[in-house]
Parts: sequence; C-alpha cells; structure tokens
Amino acid sequence: MYTDSDLESAVTKGIFTRDSVERFRQDYEQQHASPIVDEENFRLVSGFNDIFVVVISVVVLLSSFAFFSSMFGDVIGFAVTACVAWGLAEYYIRIRRMALPSIVLLFAFIPSATAVMAYLYFGAADINQLPIKTLIKDAGFVIPLFSFIAALAHWLRFRVPITVALITAAVAATVLAVLFTSFPQLTAYLYPMMMVAGGVVFIFAMGWDISDTRRVTRRSDVAFWLHLLAAPLLMHPLFKIIGVMDGDVSASVAGVILGVFGVITLISLLIDRRALMVSSLAYVLYAMNALFDSFGTLGQQLGLTGLIVGCSMVLLTAYWDRARTSLLKPLPDSVSNYLPMK
Repeated sequence: MYTDSDLESAVTKGIFTRDSVERFRQDYEQQHASPIVDEENFRLVSGFNDIFVVVISVVVLLSSFAFFSSMFGDVIGFAVTACVAWGLAEYYIRIRRMALPSIVLLFAFIPSATAVMAYLYFGAADINQLPIKTLIKDAGFVIPLFSFIAALAHWLRFRVPITVALITAAVAATVLAVLFTSFPQLTAYLYPMMMVAGGVVFIFAMGWDISDTRRVTRRSDVAFWLHLLAAPLLMHPLFKIIGVMDGDVSASVAGVILGVFGVITLISLLIDRRALMVSSLAYVLYAMNALFDSFGTLGQQLGLTGLIVGCSMVLLTAYWDRARTSLLKPLPDSVSNYLPMK
C-alpha cells in the first residue's frame, strides 16, 4: 500500500515522471467516480504486518514497564518504556515508515516521557509521592507542558503527522491551565474559551490545508488530524452553550441545532473535511430525537431519528462531489484558490 506522499517522493527521486503520476491520478478518479482530493485519504494500516508489529510492540512496552517498575520503581519503569518506544520508533517509523505502529509508539512515548519529567520535577519516586492537589490547583499546566516537550522532541525526530495535533493540544491545554491557575474566575468562561481554542486550532489546520490544496503530501495528513482535534473543541462547547446538555431540548433548541448543523455541513463541503460533521452528529441525533419526543415509543423515536439523519448523510456522501462543485462555482478565485482543488 502507498499514499500520495509516496508518489510525490517517487517523483522527487526521479522514479516516476510528474506526467505519469498525474495520469494515474486521473485514471483513479475516473474509476472511482470521485476526485482523489475528495477521498480524504490517510494511511493507517497498510497490511496485517502493521497489526502484528503493534501487538508485539505493546507486549514489549508493557513487559518493560512491569519488570523495571517492580524492580526499581515507577520512574525507572516509565523511563525504560519511553526509551523502548523511542528505540522501536527508530526502526518502525524512520526506516519502515509504518503508519499504525507509528501512532501506537507515539502514544506510548509521550505519556511515559511526561510521567518521567513530572516525577523528576516534583522529586517523587512513585505516584503516591506526587503532590496531586498541588498539581491540580497550583501547577495544572505542568503535565500539558511536559507533554508538549515530549511531543515536540518526537516530531523533530520522526515527523509523524498526528504529532502536530498532539503538540497543538498540549499548547492549548497549557495556555488554558495557566490562565485558569492565574485567574480562577475565568473558569466560569470555560466553554467560550474552549471554543476560542478550537477556532485557533481550526485556523491552524486550514493553514496546513492551504499549503497542500492538491492533498498529495504529508501536510494533508497533518491537517486531517488537526481538524479532528478542532472539531470537538468547537462542537462540544457550542452545543453546551446552546443548551443540548441540559437534558430538556425544546423544539426551538432542536431547530437551532439543525440550523447549526446545516452551517457546519456547508463549511465541511467548502474545506472538504468531514470531521466537523462527524463531531456534531451525536448532538443532531439528540436534537432530532427531541423533536420526535411525542411520537410513539422510544424505539420508534430512535428508529425514525436514525433513518432521517442516516439517509441524509448517505445522500450527502453519494453526491458530495456534485454538492461541493455547485458550492464552489460562485466563489471568486481569490477564495477558491485556497480551498482543496477539484
């Protein structure tokens, strides 16, 4: 299995010509009745070997932590786990470039390295010695800050696309934690501040998207994960503010939710990303169910809700390319040139 990034690398190395790769892409689009850019491709599993490597890596990592932590304490256990994850990454990421093992090893390294830095910072030998109350109340920024350092180090070495989203999440968490620690009264504005953070992440994601409107490099993969991070940061606070979480959704609130979902759908079509829609689907289902609150039994309500929303999404998926083309037509070139190419 290979991705557009691999094809671009082959063109750079002179293995394929630019013309042959473009003709291949055109043939692919004709066979699948959809432009490659609309497929929103990203590599996760290239074969069963990826799963095999993940299973073996998890066994090695857990065994390393269990043995060394029982022999020398939690600090050494986490330190060895971080080193093992880094060592495995040197082969499976830098040499083999395996996608799923890359993500698993990344998620093994960052928490382990973060834990080691936290233990050293507080001078603790195990979790029972960590000043949890101090950590939460007076130094809530410590963990996300250490996570940022670990993620940044991993990115500089291995360049795994999802790492940028983790770095961004750590920065956002650190900034919010510092603000809440310094100004406790700001906790009353948690959800609006989360939305601001989500908006910043969304703009950052669009920056990566704009740098690769043809979606043929790894920058597109980075943008995908950033959009996946921005979506819940925007959607959850938004629907919380609207009142979805209060448990009593009136017809007017449900209508507002559906209107918001319509706007989200238009934005998703424009930027050719589905993450925002996926993140808001649960709230839309809840709103639709509230609209049918007086219709039949609970099973009938849920069934009717699922049918309407599900069929709408299937229809949109089937005509995604046509809908997006119609939406882009009236836009001036000064705007459409910054959106994914058709």
